[in-house]
Amino acid sequence: MVAEKFGGPDVITIDERDMPDLAPGGVRVAVRAAGVNQLDARRRTGSLGGEAPVPLGGAFAGVVVESNDAGWEVGEEVIGWGAEAAAADLVDVTADRLAARPGDMEWELAAGLPAVGQAALSALQDFDLEPNDVIVIHGAAGGVGTALIQLAVTRGLRVIATAAEENREYLRELGAVPVTEGDDLSGRIEAATEGDPVAASIDLRGTPETGEYADSLEGAGGAAITLVPETRDSHGIAMPLVKLGSAQMLELLDAVSAGRLKLPVETVPLADVAEAHRRLDADEVRGALVLDLSDNPHL
Repeated sequence: MVAEKFGGPDVITIDERDMPDLAPGGVRVAVRAAGVNQLDARRRTGSLGGEAPVPLGGAFAGVVVESNDAGWEVGEEVIGWGAEAAAADLVDVTADRLAARPGDMEWELAAGLPAVGQAALSALQDFDLEPNDVIVIHGAAGGVGTALIQLAVTRGLRVIATAAEENREYLRELGAVPVTEGDDLSGRIEAATEGDPVAASIDLRGTPETGEYADSLEGAGGAAITLVPETRDSHGIAMPLVKLGSAQMLELLDAVSAGRLKLPVETVPLADVAEAHRRLDADEVRGALVLDLSDNPHL
């Protein structure tokens, strides 16, 4: 699956290529499901730079079909992340970017969890926060926001989450105090804090209002980060390094197993990948969005 040129969802095509010999220490996986997220959308539009065509897909779940690493054997079911072309029948990764798929975890959740979960963990770990601290999450109804709210709540943080009006009840169910986006965003957030100071804000939206809020918070002594490159560039807000490690993945798997993290997953057929990207661009996705490759002939 590649973006033949930079642009909208219609630039995505299915490309057939021969696989190279597996590198020393590499693991080849037949993909059962692949995550679709904002990083894919930014690769597709060219906002991350580089040249087209651009392969898509970073997170996946599947079955090992070839291994040059003693830690992984053919037939093992795995979760993978940090790949360059995971929206494909076959993907090669290094062994340190794999974790065993828990037997009771659905394939779709396994593929959707790494990208949104690791981004959420990385954002949260960027701050030195204490229980009862107040944090603000902008654009909180998507996959990263959904994970971030729950991970924050389990740490005893008070979460104020901003999103569109139709997502208020959803955010409340996750454990956050919902605030509707739009004009006078800062005023509505201040009312929701009930006078308590905000320790940190995490911007997943990237609007002028969220950028201005981050500026004002930092001016008042709070901390702010963004996961939106445009906000980083226009407001000078820090952007956390997403940690793609097995320790983070194991923490996420433990949170799911214990019921502390529940991620809604929407699955679409591989043939509908352009529609999946359109919905992603329109912010119509709650939780994770995953491509179904269950008819992969290599499985």
